[in-house]
Amino acid sequence: RAIVVEDLNVAGMLRNRRLARHIADASFGELRRQLTYKTQWNGGRLFIADRWYPSSKTCSGCGAVKTKLALSERTYTCQTCGLTIDRDHNAALNLAALAAEYDTAGSGPVAARGADQKTRVRGQVAVKREPGTATVGQTGTVSPQGETTDRVLTRVH
Repeated sequence: RAIVVEDLNVAGMLRNRRLARHIADASFGELRRQLTYKTQWNGGRLFIADRWYPSSKTCSGCGAVKTKLALSERTYTCQTCGLTIDRDHNAALNLAALAAEYDTAGSGPVAARGADQKTRVRGQVAVKREPGTATVGQTGTVSPQGETTDRVLTRVH
């Protein structure tokens, strides 16, 4: 599984007095830390789009990029191909396409978590376990899905 997030200028966003409290409550830094940890733990991939990548300004249909797009414009309308779509949905489609360009599915096995061996306790030994090899009914495991990586995505137009 792959997750795509944008690297936002949170410090700059906190300077906006109207949004500062809401942005601070959202804990973007903690969310990104948790996503990094969880994707590594479960064998997924976390892609981080560069903060200057124009995900909202790019048409997900034809690829044309608008020079200006006000935050108040909630519907994206492409002047080139005429596509009209929700601004956030358009950005999500662009981020998914960006991650697909950099996706390296099948590039090798996922490194297992756990210990090779621990100090013996009453004859039991902890053995390294591949993700997804738990017995039926056990939670918190997923099947291996590819290389675990964190990548910063950029694309030059």
